[in-house]
Amino acid sequence: MPIHFQIRYSSVRAISCLLFLMICASQCQSQFRPPKVDITDQDTVGYTFLNETKNEIENSAYLEPVFNKLYRQRVGGGRKINIVHIGDSHILGNYFTAVVRERLQQAFGDGGRGLIFPYKLAGSNGPRDYLVETNVNWYGSNCQRNLDEATPYGVSGFLLETFRHTGNLTVRLRDTSTAETRLFTKVTIYHRQDSGPVEFSVYDDVTNQKAVLFLQDEFYKSYYFDRPVSQVSIGFEKSEDRSKGSFMLDGIMLENELSGLVYHSIGVNGSKFSDFVRARFFARQLADLNPDLIIVSFGTNEAQGKLSTRYIYNQIEELVRQIKQYAPNAYFLFTTPADSYLRGTGFNPYLNQVSGVIREFALDNGYALWDLYQLGGGAQSAQRWKSTGLLSSDSVHYSKVGYAVQGKLLYQSFVNAYNNFVDERSGE
Repeated sequence: MPIHFQIRYSSVRAISCLLFLMICASQCQSQFRPPKVDITDQDTVGYTFLNETKNEIENSAYLEPVFNKLYRQRVGGGRKINIVHIGDSHILGNYFTAVVRERLQQAFGDGGRGLIFPYKLAGSNGPRDYLVETNVNWYGSNCQRNLDEATPYGVSGFLLETFRHTGNLTVRLRDTSTAETRLFTKVTIYHRQDSGPVEFSVYDDVTNQKAVLFLQDEFYKSYYFDRPVSQVSIGFEKSEDRSKGSFMLDGIMLENELSGLVYHSIGVNGSKFSDFVRARFFARQLADLNPDLIIVSFGTNEAQGKLSTRYIYNQIEELVRQIKQYAPNAYFLFTTPADSYLRGTGFNPYLNQVSGVIREFALDNGYALWDLYQLGGGAQSAQRWKSTGLLSSDSVHYSKVGYAVQGKLLYQSFVNAYNNFVDERSGE
């Protein structure tokens, strides 16, 4: 091996090990923090039109089992908590969820990036904290584009498909805006075996490692690296009769071996509750994320026209039923959408009704609720979101700052509810 290559390889390995030790050290330190989490100036927003007296988790007592697990992780470590946030385009971009993820992981430990998907290869926008490269052509679609009564989508609501019998996909956890790199040791590949078995080779050229398969079922295979990596290459090869069928990818999950919180975000542009109801494999694969808490954020697209409130209620009910069939121990937190314009042109008369249905369903069934619609100012508050630069030019989506504000508000309400739980626990 050339000397310059040995030096480069040794340096990369040393840096990777050092970063991993720093993560371990920071997480060990978090295990000796006081049980309560401080809300700092960094977590406040300062917009007077917001009704912050309503920034609360309603029926938060329902979430006590989740708070108890977070409490035990914060004071003693050793727990892995999975929060899955599902929704529409507000969730897909990751601006909203990235804020919540970052702050919760600072408070309870960083368990890894969680579920990701190569959205660009499917012709969609997506998060900017990872990069994807491939050497094959893919066909991509999602559960909102397909109008069939039952659709073949899984955990991400998206599907990538190729008819090549071999190929390669490389993912780098590198934020394009900050150049920050994150490390992981565990890679889970969600895929289908409908068209025959697939063999994977999971490796990292930088650290010269090949990951080892340690767990699998009909929908996924999980691999471990000995040492932390910041990128992974996934080679696939269809076995048996290569001329038939395709290779289908539902998503990739990246974690580390540390205890802490994993915040998975799953979003599809234009989607409604009904689109995930029709996705045949969504609930089944969602269960493999081992969700402790599922945050459900739809409503904007239901409010882009007149829909029966009873129909929306029934669709919410059916989605929960499907999820609970496979993940019976998961808890639910429903959110309502902030106000926005009707198709980007003016006042939306349907958002109040849709938000009311979501509120009604959550409280009827004893689930937790975060009412962003009322917190954000209610009917016609979109004008104030827009005049302060928080609503984007299309008047339906929010600006990067607007999503950050929503993320901080959700984080505040969640941590306040957790801190109340700690106070009550201490008073027993």
